[in-house]
Amino acid sequence: MGSIGGKAFPLYLSMVATVFGTMVTAGVLGHTGTAVLAAYAMTIALYNPVSMVIQGALRGSMPFVAQNAEAPEALAPTVRDSLWLALCTGLLGGAVVAAVPLVARLIGAPAETVAAFGLFPYLMAFALLANAFQACATTLLIGLGRSKQAMTVGLVGTALSVVLVPTLVVALGLDITGAGLAMLLTALVVMAVAHALLRRGTVVNGQSLGLGSPDWSGVWHIARVGLPMGSTMLIKFGVLGLLAMAVARVGAAEAAAHQVMVTLVTFVFLPATAVGQAAVPFMARAAQAAHTTQAAQITQAARDQGDDSPGSGFGEVRRTMAAGLAVALPVIALSMLLIWVAAGPIIGVFTPDPNVSSLVTALIPVVFVVVLADGMQAMPGMGLLALKRTTPTLYTFAVCFGLLALAAFPVAAAGGLAWLWWAYALANLGLVVGQGGGFLRLTRARS
Repeated sequence: MGSIGGKAFPLYLSMVATVFGTMVTAGVLGHTGTAVLAAYAMTIALYNPVSMVIQGALRGSMPFVAQNAEAPEALAPTVRDSLWLALCTGLLGGAVVAAVPLVARLIGAPAETVAAFGLFPYLMAFALLANAFQACATTLLIGLGRSKQAMTVGLVGTALSVVLVPTLVVALGLDITGAGLAMLLTALVVMAVAHALLRRGTVVNGQSLGLGSPDWSGVWHIARVGLPMGSTMLIKFGVLGLLAMAVARVGAAEAAAHQVMVTLVTFVFLPATAVGQAAVPFMARAAQAAHTTQAAQITQAARDQGDDSPGSGFGEVRRTMAAGLAVALPVIALSMLLIWVAAGPIIGVFTPDPNVSSLVTALIPVVFVVVLADGMQAMPGMGLLALKRTTPTLYTFAVCFGLLALAAFPVAAAGGLAWLWWAYALANLGLVVGQGGGFLRLTRARS
């Protein structure tokens, strides 16, 4: 628990800083004009899901990196394969983001919104490519257990964003194009910092880490583990967007309350994300040791008595997952308790409307269930990533959130915001059963 907590805390700080930087960017652009903010929102509406898919795909490298953390020669090919995966996914994602103005015209967006895009979507497309390479290096750092270096990358990015966005947008009067330039410059600098930390501060120092000729089989091994993780993020946030639309049909106060609740859940859930990522290297190494033990036991049993049943070797993986839960869940529970106790001032940061505030306050218990269940499902999900078996995660999300998507509009119409969030809580509890069951089944079947 101490080791996982020590690795998770820097990641948590980095995530909080990143969220803060995003809020600053949105706030600055919001004061430049409604059309500019709408253009920013439309671009980010495509940028964020694509970015999550890329980050999820690159997470597939974590178990491979963790299992070769002390073998630079074996690690170098994984680094090169990750770079190729970052290049391919970054180019595809950049093409999607660059198509935002075309999409806006096709769906009939207002002319003033289309005119406000300027160069922003194209600058963001290049920023996405740079961020893909940065995410590649940061994921490798986390896989090597270098969470402090990963935190440095996040803090540098936030500091640059907080300085460059107001400077280029407000001081120099470049509006949304200035925001795009700021985000591109930030992405390029952060990419350089991440790769410098990876190459100079880890065991790969001195290894040849250029792209070289692609080993597509190696790239596919990482993508096969990572892409289901990225797809789950796409499913989750796509359905959350659908929930927002369902609530918007109920009323303006309910829509505003829903957004405040989503923001609270995002912040409170960050410890689970940080702890989960920090625990992956520990579980991956434990899984590798279990495989080695099993192979030796099978060989010895075959020699001694012709019995090929393996002994128990995955208990350490399960204990590591339990340790991660023991670190993350109390932090989540304490965070929700603080929100409950100080609900008025905290909600007042987001809205002065008493109707919205009363709605959110009344639904804090269901928010607690939602985020606690989310934290409980995240750890076995990261355990499946460590085992390189992420398909069960994709199937579980597809079923649970698929049912939530089908029920969203009828449930919101029948019971409003409260019923919809209880349905959200039920979907997350389904994830706990699916993710936890898949993790236990795999580790028990192989123990």
